[in-house]
Amino acid sequence: MQRGARGRRLSDVAGGLAAALGEQSTSLATLERLAKRAAAGEDPRAQYGPTGLEMAIAEVGAALTVPPARARELIEAGSVLRHQLPFTGATLVAGRIDLPRFLVVVRRTVLADPAKFAVLDTEIAAAIESREPMSMTRFTTMIDKIIAKIDPAAVRRRREQVDTDRNISVRPDRHTPGQSRIGGVLPAEQAAAIDARLQAMAASVHPDDPRTAAQRRADALVALADGAARLDCRCEVCTTTAGADDDSAAGEERDGPDASPDTGSDATGTDASDVTASDTNVNGAAEVRDKQGEAVTDAENGADAETVTSDCAPRPTFHIVVNLSTLLGHDDDPAFLDGHGVIDADTARALLAEAKRCYVTPDTTNLAQTDRYAPSKKLADLIRAGELCCSFPGCNNRAYHADVDHSVPHAEGGATDARNLKPLCRFHHRIKTFATGWRDYQDPLGTVFFQSPTGHTYLGNAFTGRDLFTSLTRSTRPPDDPARQRIDTLREQRSKSVKRADTRAMERWNTQNPPPY
Repeated sequence: MQRGARGRRLSDVAGGLAAALGEQSTSLATLERLAKRAAAGEDPRAQYGPTGLEMAIAEVGAALTVPPARARELIEAGSVLRHQLPFTGATLVAGRIDLPRFLVVVRRTVLADPAKFAVLDTEIAAAIESREPMSMTRFTTMIDKIIAKIDPAAVRRRREQVDTDRNISVRPDRHTPGQSRIGGVLPAEQAAAIDARLQAMAASVHPDDPRTAAQRRADALVALADGAARLDCRCEVCTTTAGADDDSAAGEERDGPDASPDTGSDATGTDASDVTASDTNVNGAAEVRDKQGEAVTDAENGADAETVTSDCAPRPTFHIVVNLSTLLGHDDDPAFLDGHGVIDADTARALLAEAKRCYVTPDTTNLAQTDRYAPSKKLADLIRAGELCCSFPGCNNRAYHADVDHSVPHAEGGATDARNLKPLCRFHHRIKTFATGWRDYQDPLGTVFFQSPTGHTYLGNAFTGRDLFTSLTRSTRPPDDPARQRIDTLREQRSKSVKRADTRAMERWNTQNPPPY
């Protein structure tokens, strides 16, 4: 009774206080609720304390010695494993995939329709169980394809989320004084455009430029921030010429009666206003495929002296693989952006609207050119479009920056066709070519195996562009092995012999047992 009376008194006090302050009824209800909790012995400040999830994050973080963000990620992954993707989680428990790949599945499905999780879980688990281990690029592409097939709306929701999450950050390096780090989150096609622009600017200088490729890319970013459309070359010839031009210009300024100390332009006389929209458009090296293939575009970033001294910005190039039917709007199958992964159909169509295109089919191989060493441009595009990335096990290096390698060396009679070619990044190409003990094998369907010096054999391409774009698969049956041809011939002869024997036996029986009429 005392507690009830006390509660009523507190409520009366709260009501009077709210009325005195002229608060609305909602505020009065809040004060009354707090008063009741206080009367029950609860601390009103508890609402500002940690939630159950936050307490679990602290516990897991302490047990595993990981920061809160990592602990939260693991807790959420455990919840998904238990309640949403149990079959896929079973592949993690069985060791078919590792934790980073399971986390990829968790992140990729976060925007999927909850009603479709059961189907997604079954499809993803079946795909994992039916294939050998693969690189992260191939694995992520496989997951994205399954999601796009089962829940196309999730791809559009992801695009909207990416637009919302975009940001750029600049912060000091904690470990190196005088150095800072730049990071950011952008839509894949915008990031590809920036990467291609930096690569084109870095490649536009003379070969004698003393800077490394990484340094030139960094300088290109600074040049873009300064409003420049190109990167100045620092080779001895260019720096000497630039110095002489500066001395001449300084002399003219001293002698000229109307010389101004601030002209608003750089040393080459190129004003920032000269950088027009056409100068900054990205010429996407887009690859388009019809019902039997894909198309790609040229990626020529080479530079000569005229390129370096020209006011025109170098043209960046990146590559997209997409169905021709998708490009024409007949379907919304996903496309593949080299080096970045699967993108939605609308984005691909927008990028390819003015891009240079090259159409290829599974039958691109020209039989008259199988004896030459270097593959044709279209054949090289077909090989790269069909592989997604470097063919070496576990490698994620992009296919369009890789070498096209003969599985059976050309000098040993290896043909230059799709059944004997694969993309290898320069590192693994050198390992395969010059390191003793490494051997590679490629079957007529394009499956690539590598045997290490220890004798272990690894599958290099468990998921390929031919799986993402099924019409890239050759419709014609590969040529039979001579042994298989002999076996088929023997089987056919045996079948004919048995049939003849059966016919003779039936004729003898009919002769010995004529019908009763």
